Amino acid sequence: PDEATGKNPPDGAIIDYYLSSPAKEIMLEILDAKGALVRKYASKDSPEQLDSLKMPHPTYWIRPSKTLSTVVGHHRWVWDLRYMPPKGADRQFAIAAVYKNTASSPAGPLVHPGIYTVRLTIDGNSLEQKLTVRLDPRVIMSAADLQLNTDKSLQVYQLYNELQYLRERVDARLQDVKYKWKKGEREAMQALRGAGDPETPDVLYGSITESPIEKETIVSLQEKLLYLLAVLQGADAKPTKQMLEAVERLKERSTQLKSSRLFAGK
Repeated sequence: PDEATGKNPPDGAIIDYYLSSPAKEIMLEILDAKGALVRKYASKDSPEQLDSLKMPHPTYWIRPSKTLSTVVGHHRWVWDLRYMPPKGADRQFAIAAVYKNTASSPAGPLVHPGIYTVRLTIDGNSLEQKLTVRLDPRVIMSAADLQLNTDKSLQVYQLYNELQYLRERVDARLQDVKYKWKKGEREAMQALRGAGDPETPDVLYGSITESPIEKETIVSLQEKLLYLLAVLQGADAKPTKQMLEAVERLKERSTQLKSSRLFAGK
């Protein structure tokens, strides 16, 4: 923090709104051209919970958590042009830190260039405004290659979310004190879940390798999907053959994991 630094522009689309009277609840939604929800914020969102005792660095690097304001006056919000962050992942901070403005990761995939709708709902009354996301003019990339990158990124993101839904169901069952477990069933389900939460991948010094299905867990597979998502999102380029093959292998492995007899009827 002692180094002299300039202030970067906001990292996303700037959205301004003005309240002439206090509001009880505000919701901000980003919709794609087909009307599908991309991102959602609400004044009642809980601030991001971080345990400073587990951090290997001072907290003054961290961007303060914000929620949509409901008080009278002018307010500014920044959408980072991304889908929701992967739910259930351990929130961490990259070494590329900015004093008092370092966002946590992993982040959701970037949206594809195009027209999006910003919908602001204040106490049940909605206003909409169009917003155009454009590709950085310095990027030299064909429309087909860019679309392929977006499609594969969203496929990996969706696979992660499906496993997260499955992990939440498993956690709920493991915490259900009234459930009657068969012999060895609880241990087998805990082993299939895996320990802890998936972490932000280190794509610079790390890698992922395929493991036997009997050693795969929901958490380990989620970590591999996060790694592949970071690789796909880390370059303005057509996905390589190896990336495309990895997407298919992880898709196959996800299907195998979800078809386990432990999840039948649960």
